[in-house]
Amino acid sequence: MIKATERILRFFLTAVGMAGFCLFLLPRVVISGSMEPAVPVGSIVYTNRWIKQENIKEGDIIAYGLSGGVSVLHRVVETDKNSRIWRTKGDANEVSDPGAVSYEQYLGKMIFSLPYVGYLISVFKRRSIWLGTIAVGILLII
Repeated sequence: MIKATERILRFFLTAVGMAGFCLFLLPRVVISGSMEPAVPVGSIVYTNRWIKQENIKEGDIIAYGLSGGVSVLHRVVETDKNSRIWRTKGDANEVSDPGAVSYEQYLGKMIFSLPYVGYLISVFKRRSIWLGTIAVGILLII
């Protein structure tokens, strides 16, 4: 009985750890409404940075970096492979973004998003929540 309980607990803790890794380290959290309704505020977005810039086409949603570590998630509306730039636009925006996005700014192509899960992540990023979760985990192990 104890061995079965131990196996279940190990499986549970492993699953929680893997889910935590996937939810906290891999995605980007959407904080503006520029891509609504396709990608609502509070969504987490998974991007693939290994999709080559040359394979990005009009209609794809990409993440790109701005100065200061800010990242933007917008749709490609025009591509110029000779100049190695894209024109982008948020779906909810009236006009295209000012300036072009260079291939060097590329952070990845959006693969999928999970609406509103980002709100849950922001709750669990609080130190008090983490300490409570760790305390409960330790109590379960004991």
